[in-house]
Amino acid sequence: MHTYYSDGKYSPAELLHHAASIGLETMAITDHDNANGVREALPLAQELGIELVPAIEFACHWNQCDPPPGTGEIDVLGYFIALSNPEFQAFERAALNDTHTRIADCCARLTAAGYPISLDDVFAENPHYAGGVQLIFAMQSKGYADSWETAFRLVVEHWRQVRLSRFTIQQVIEQIHLAGGVAILAHPTAVKCGDNWLQADQLALLAEMGLDGLEIYHPRLDEKARAHFSALAKQFNLLISGGSDEHGFRGLERIGNQPITSAMVESLRARHLVRTRQLKGTSNGKTS
Repeated sequence: MHTYYSDGKYSPAELLHHAASIGLETMAITDHDNANGVREALPLAQELGIELVPAIEFACHWNQCDPPPGTGEIDVLGYFIALSNPEFQAFERAALNDTHTRIADCCARLTAAGYPISLDDVFAENPHYAGGVQLIFAMQSKGYADSWETAFRLVVEHWRQVRLSRFTIQQVIEQIHLAGGVAILAHPTAVKCGDNWLQADQLALLAEMGLDGLEIYHPRLDEKARAHFSALAKQFNLLISGGSDEHGFRGLERIGNQPITSAMVESLRARHLVRTRQLKGTSNGKTS
């Protein structure tokens, strides 16, 4: 789920209190390109008796699949991240800076099209994060659109002209692994090769890169999609994860609505523990 440290409406504390009120035992805050919400939430999560999995969602691109090459963006979730890892923190800062650079570019394109707007206007909507949602709100605040839908169409029209994330999916997977994390392809139906969902030949390439799993239980995936990606996960020995992907702009009705089991969480944790031991072994080998 997402907080106001990216494109969510609520604070980390508000999400935690709601999660506690409906009896959730485990949750993950997966803000875009930063884990500031997780860091803020950890003490309260401990107080409330909720396990808060340290997590993040990175934007990246994958030229192998996008039609034409380089035109699509992919989201990758990282679970059980070592938040104090210096290399991860540097990558996190670079990813967040890249997002804000791209939003500034979109603002410049909107300004050139007759809708003067700046990155400062976007930050005015949310001092924690300047993303696409905040840009849409800023367009409304400036009086350029009388509805969310109109502002959305204007922003999307110009966002399509902005370059993709500077990071490839392989770079993101590697950075998540270096922080001991588990790399999961988010809402996989959003990744298209032509007009189709990912197929076995494309998943084989991602598995070779080290992708750990697929987010199969997500509001965007119906039963047909779940069956398709579950079969691929089994074929390539990929983990299965899921979540509400709650952003909060229509309340918090999504939280807890996906059939996530403790076994799924433990599979992620087990992969994280194996990876952590491997990293420690590599580090000890280098020192010796």
